[in-house]
Amino acid sequence: MKTITVYNNRGGCSKSSTCLALAALLQEKKKKVLFLDIDPQCNSTSSYRAEMENVATMCDVLAGDVSSKEAIQHTEIGDIIASDRLLSKDEARYLGSVSGFNKVKNICKEVEADYDYCVIDVPPNLGIYSTNALIAADICLIPIRADKYGVDGLRTVLEAIRDVQENANENLKIGGVLLTAYDARKALDKRFINELPGVCKEIGVPFYKTVVRVDQTVPDSQAASNPLTKYPKSKALEDYRNVLKELLKGVK
Repeated sequence: MKTITVYNNRGGCSKSSTCLALAALLQEKKKKVLFLDIDPQCNSTSSYRAEMENVATMCDVLAGDVSSKEAIQHTEIGDIIASDRLLSKDEARYLGSVSGFNKVKNICKEVEADYDYCVIDVPPNLGIYSTNALIAADICLIPIRADKYGVDGLRTVLEAIRDVQENANENLKIGGVLLTAYDARKALDKRFINELPGVCKEIGVPFYKTVVRVDQTVPDSQAASNPLTKYPKSKALEDYRNVLKELLKGVK
C-alpha cells in the first residue's frame, strides 16, 4: 500500500479538495483506497457522507479504543476513517507520548493488506496530526494558491517536511508544489505561475507541471457531497488526472 499525504500549514489552498480528487481518481482506476481524515474541520468526512455520531471515528482509533479496521466506514463514496470535531480539543491526549508520533503509521500498517492506497487529509498547521501523517506517508504533495503569503510560507512547510525526513521517515518523498485554483484571467495568478518554478528550484522542491484551474465544479461537488469524477466536463478534474499521473511517478 502506498500512502499519500497532502500537506500545507495554511488554509484555503485546496488541500481537502486535492485529497478528495486524488482518492476519487484512484478509485476510478479500480484501486482500493482508504481515506484518513485527521482534520478536525471534518470537510472530507462530510464529502464522503460518513457518520460522525454514535460511530467509531479517528478519535477512537488514536485513543486506542478501537482498531483501525473497526473504524472504517464503507460509504457510497468510498472507505474512510472519519474525522471528529473532538480532535481539535486536545492533540496531546491522542498523540502526546513519544509512541504517539507513529499512531497514523500504525493505522496504515494495520490495513496495508486490504488497500492499494491511503490518502490522508490533515489540518492546516504544523501540529502533531500533520507530523503523524508525514511520518506515515510515502509521498507528500504541497498545494498552494497564487498569493504572496502562501509562497513566502513554502520554506516553513519544506522545513517541517525535511525535519520528518531526517528524523522519522527517510523514505518520505516530496512529490512537489501544486498550484491550485489557477485563474488565467488574473494578473497575479499569471505572475505567480511564471515565478513559482524558480522559487521552487531555489528552495530545492519540485514544481508540478500541471496546475489546477479554478472551476465551479469543485465547490458544486463538495456542496452535493459528490466525487469530482461525477463531473466529466470539469476542467479541474482534467487537471487532477494529470496531477495524479505526475504523483504516481514518484511512488513507484
